[in-house]
Amino acid sequence: MSTTTSREIWLASQPRGLLIADNFTLAQLGLEPPPDGQVLVRTLCMSGDPYMHGPMNSGKSYVPPFQLGKPLEGGAVG
Repeated sequence: MSTTTSREIWLASQPRGLLIADNFTLAQLGLEPPPDGQVLVRTLCMSGDPYMHGPMNSGKSYVPPFQLGKPLEGGAVG
């Protein structure tokens, strides 16, 4: 089986005010095939909920902050 390419949206910088494209970067990574008994799910749509703005900043939030240079986390449909 061939390697699958994963595309991830990473937080590149903390937003100041409205979100802009420069706050994010697209990363492409190779994924090995899943082991026997597991499946790989393709994400079709990721939610960009308002709550996500808090963890993008270093301020106080009720959820852990997103890390710069790491993938965003959120609800998704696969």
